[in-house]
Amino acid sequence: MSALIESLDENQRKVALALVGPVRVLAGAGSGKTRAITHRIAYGVETGVYSAEKVLALSFTVKAAGEMRSRLSELGVEGVACRTFHSAAMRQLAHFWPDLIGGDLPKVLHSKAATLKRAAAQLNIRATDELLRGIAAEIEWRKVRLLSMEDYEAALPNRPLPGGLSVDATLALVQKYEDLKDDQRNLDFEDTLIATLGMLNSEKWVADRVHEQFRFFVIDEYQDVSPVQRALLDAWRGTHSEVCVVGDPNQTVFGFAGASDEHLLRFESEFPGATTVELDRNYRSTPEIVRLANSTVPNSPLELVSMRESGPMPGVIGSATDEDEARAIGTAIRAAIEAGTDPADIAVLYRINVQSLVLEQILGEMRIPFRVRGGRFFDEPVVTQALVLVRGRLQTDPTARARDTMALILRENLGWLSKPPVNPVERHTWNIMSALAQIAENLPETATVIDLAADLKHRTDNEMEPAVSAVTLSTTHNAKGLEWDTVFVIGMSEGLFPLSYSMGDGPMQEERRLAYVAFTRAERSLTLSWAERQKASGPLRTRSRFIPEHLG
Repeated sequence: MSALIESLDENQRKVALALVGPVRVLAGAGSGKTRAITHRIAYGVETGVYSAEKVLALSFTVKAAGEMRSRLSELGVEGVACRTFHSAAMRQLAHFWPDLIGGDLPKVLHSKAATLKRAAAQLNIRATDELLRGIAAEIEWRKVRLLSMEDYEAALPNRPLPGGLSVDATLALVQKYEDLKDDQRNLDFEDTLIATLGMLNSEKWVADRVHEQFRFFVIDEYQDVSPVQRALLDAWRGTHSEVCVVGDPNQTVFGFAGASDEHLLRFESEFPGATTVELDRNYRSTPEIVRLANSTVPNSPLELVSMRESGPMPGVIGSATDEDEARAIGTAIRAAIEAGTDPADIAVLYRINVQSLVLEQILGEMRIPFRVRGGRFFDEPVVTQALVLVRGRLQTDPTARARDTMALILRENLGWLSKPPVNPVERHTWNIMSALAQIAENLPETATVIDLAADLKHRTDNEMEPAVSAVTLSTTHNAKGLEWDTVFVIGMSEGLFPLSYSMGDGPMQEERRLAYVAFTRAERSLTLSWAERQKASGPLRTRSRFIPEHLG
C-alpha cells in the first residue's frame, strides 16, 4: 500500500481512494479534511489517474489555497492549480480579455466605499459608514445570486433596507454605483465571477480551452458556495464529472453572502452515482466540547466523535453587566497565561464586532496583549510602511543582515519600543511590529535583506500571517477555520447570540451553526459567558438557549 494511504485514518483513506467520478466528502470540524483531500490529489497523481496540471483545487481564501499548495508540495506534488474562485476567474479573464475585448483588463476595485461615497453624494444621500457597508452588502447580495436590476427591484420590498433608506433610494444608489463604476471602467470582485461566467457561456472556443486545461476539480468549503460560484463551477467543468466537493453542513454560516448548504446536501441528486464519504472523527476538541457542539445542531446529517482524551467540562461565567463580564474574562485570561498558556493560544469570540469594544478597553487596562482579527495583517498601515522600507533597503544595501535591518526599520523609522504601551490602539500596533521583528528573527542568522524581502513577498502573496503572541479577539465568522487551545465565547444571551433578528426558523438554524463553529474552535478549554444587562440600568437579558442548564 502506498505510504500516502497508510498514513490516513479509515475514513480519510476512503476519500483518498475515491479517485474517479463525482465524490462528496461530509467533513466535520477538526476531522482532517485538508489532509484527506491533499492526499487524495497526491495519490491520484502517484497512480497516474490525475495529471497535476489538469487539477483545479478551489478554496475560499488565499490562505487556504496557499496551505493546500504547501501540503501538496510536501507530498511531492507540484503543478496543481490551488486557487480561490476569484483568483481562478481573474486569471482566465486576464488571459482571454485581449482577444475578446482588446486592451488591458479593467481595474478591479478592492473596496466599493469610494465609488459608493461618490454615488451617495451625487444623489444627496448622507453616506455614513453603516450605510456604505449596508449598500455594499446589497450589491454583493444581488450579484452573487445573479439577479438583474429588475429582479432585484422586485425583491427589495421584502428586504431589510440599510440606513433607513426607501426602496427607491436604495435602488437609485445601487444603480448609481454601477453607472459610476462602469464609467471608470472598473470591476468589483463579484463582476470578475459574472464576467468569467458570461465569457465561458458565450464563447465556445474559450470554454473548450478551459475544459481542455482542467479535467479534475476539488472544491473545499462547498457549503459556502453561492449561486454564481456554483454556475461558474459548472461552466469550468463542462461535461467532466471528476468533481470532489468537501463541506460541513453544520458550518454553513455565510447565508447573508449567498451561501447555501443545499448544493452540498443535494449533490447526490445532482450528480447521480456520486460517492459520499463522512469524516466524523474530530481530532481537535475534547469529548466534552464535541458533545456540546453536537447539541447545538440537533438532527444534523453529520455528528462528530471526538478522538481526544477527556478534558474539563465547558465552563459558564454569568455577570451583572457587560463591563463585569469583560473584567471576568480578563481575569480568566490572565490566570490561563500565568498557568502557562501562550496568549497566542487563547481566543475570545463574539457574534458581532461591537461586542469587543468593552473587552478591548479592559484588556488594555490589564496589560494583556491582544489582537483584533478582521483586517488582514499585510494591509495594516505599519506593515505596509515596513514593506516599503524593506524594498528600499533591498536597493541600497541588499546584503545587510536581515535581523539587523528589520530591527533598525522598526525602531528608527516606525518608533517601535522595547516595552508594550498601555493604550489599546498603540498596543495593537506594537504587537504587529513585534510580529514583523519575529519574522526576521525566524530566518537563518546569516539571512540578508534579499532573503527577508523574498520571505515577506511569499507571505504576502499567500496571506501567511505570522504568529502574534497575543490573545485573539474575533467574530465567530472570522474565526471559522481556526483553532485555539483556550476559547471564551462572550455575549451569550438571548438577542445577542442568537441575534434578535434571527428568530425565524431559517435564520435560527444559522445561529445554531454559528454556535457550533464557535464551540469547535476550542481544543481543550471552552468557556461561555453572558451578562444580565448591558449597563446596570439597562433592560434585563436572559441566558442564551445555546448554554445547556447542566453546565451551571
